[in-house]
Amino acid sequence: MSTIMEDSNAGDMANHEYPRDKTRPMHILHLPMDILLSIFDHVHNDRNIKLHIRRDDDDIKTIQSARLVCTLFNRLGSPFLCPILTVQLDQASLDCADKISRAPLIAAGVRSIDVVLHYCPKELAEDLSRYKNQRENDLNSLSSSCDYQAETWYLGGHDPDDETVCEQPLRVYNKAMADYSAIISAWDEYIGQPDVASTDEDTLKYQEILRQGHEEYKQKHKEQFRLIMDGSFVETLALAISRMRHGTSLHFVDEIGGWDYLNLCSDDPTRMSTHPDELPRLMAIPLDWRTIENLEGGAELLPAKILSELPIAIHKAGATVLDILIRCFPTVKNYSMIRPSHDPNNPSWPDLRSASQHLTEFFLSTNQPPIRDRHLRPEEHCPIDQYLCAILSGHDIEDVRLYFHGSNVNDGGLYRIGTILATANWPRLKRFSISDVSLDPGKLENFFRKLDGSRMERVYLRNVELLDGNWVGALDLLRERVASRCLDGKCEVEIIR
Repeated sequence: MSTIMEDSNAGDMANHEYPRDKTRPMHILHLPMDILLSIFDHVHNDRNIKLHIRRDDDDIKTIQSARLVCTLFNRLGSPFLCPILTVQLDQASLDCADKISRAPLIAAGVRSIDVVLHYCPKELAEDLSRYKNQRENDLNSLSSSCDYQAETWYLGGHDPDDETVCEQPLRVYNKAMADYSAIISAWDEYIGQPDVASTDEDTLKYQEILRQGHEEYKQKHKEQFRLIMDGSFVETLALAISRMRHGTSLHFVDEIGGWDYLNLCSDDPTRMSTHPDELPRLMAIPLDWRTIENLEGGAELLPAKILSELPIAIHKAGATVLDILIRCFPTVKNYSMIRPSHDPNNPSWPDLRSASQHLTEFFLSTNQPPIRDRHLRPEEHCPIDQYLCAILSGHDIEDVRLYFHGSNVNDGGLYRIGTILATANWPRLKRFSISDVSLDPGKLENFFRKLDGSRMERVYLRNVELLDGNWVGALDLLRERVASRCLDGKCEVEIIR
């Protein structure tokens, strides 16, 4: 009854607000198209896309729900559904990208493609003992985190910064460490005495998880190896990108940001103990590049080929990439893998140069520094210089950021960047940043001499070493080029030694 009265009152209010002259009340669908687009754009942040920051789940769900309202909302909302497309190195992810590219409304909204190149190297896939050792390292890392957090209980549950770090009771951390120790012991027993069957139920369970996990890992390696070696990964993805009219940004990574599984586990190191069904999931995850390159005995970093082969394939598919960001790069071995072409003796650098002519932004940040006691040999240095000179050969470059902290020598020696700057011809350059590099002062002076100071917005030099001579000439040239813009607040120069 009350509902009926409410409906009646609502009708009276509507009649009062809209007289009986047949004036129709405004509905959201009556709004102009540009206003409707602005409403959808409210949950769509171009800056976050540029920074490769994914949206909150609530924002995504809002778009998903809005698309179900009506045909118009579906047409307006679909391009906001997937601004950043994440593609992993597996067939299912590749098929998903291909399917999205064939949905015109969704494909039209893709702005950036994140290519996740974590990998299951053959050295672990073909050797159960090495595979076991790596998974034990993962568990030992979680156990160490549990030990640290358990220790804080004896310090009042706080770390030195007086921030609470113990989210679980002490007994939970202690149980997790005991569980991880039992798992590792079971695996060691399986490898050390493969013909001796255990009678302990938990031991048998853990050993079966190891066996099944290695089998799944082996199958993942075979799939990834095929996708790389037959070219189907780069060819299929390149064709998909060519159907995404605005997908002009390419981002190479070796983990999925905050959603990477081991990162999630590090937030709760007891997870494998409190959720035993999670252990099989851990067994199958691929490795990031730093872990692969640090494997005892070495390993082949096959996905590094994609750093050159994908831009070339995209170019041949008729699409244009404007921005390339690389957050995974060989730093220990495997430098020759970045050469384009399956023939290592005949790399197709001209193809990479052709594919890069419209590039406007390039970002490279090498992985965390390994233990390194020597400079790169000429045969190691050469493919890196060739790659960077080719991919930075275009004249449309506006923003270059090269951070080589992963290529340093432990005694302080830095990556020698002189060849790259000597060949640079960037008349439209606006922003230039380098760190952890060394070069001859003459090459730095020549580079600054070529700058169009009227365009510059930012110059950032951090830990840059001049091999012979001093900074006077280079700084005088830089001052001459950008001083007036700096005084006008249009250019920022930052030099950190």
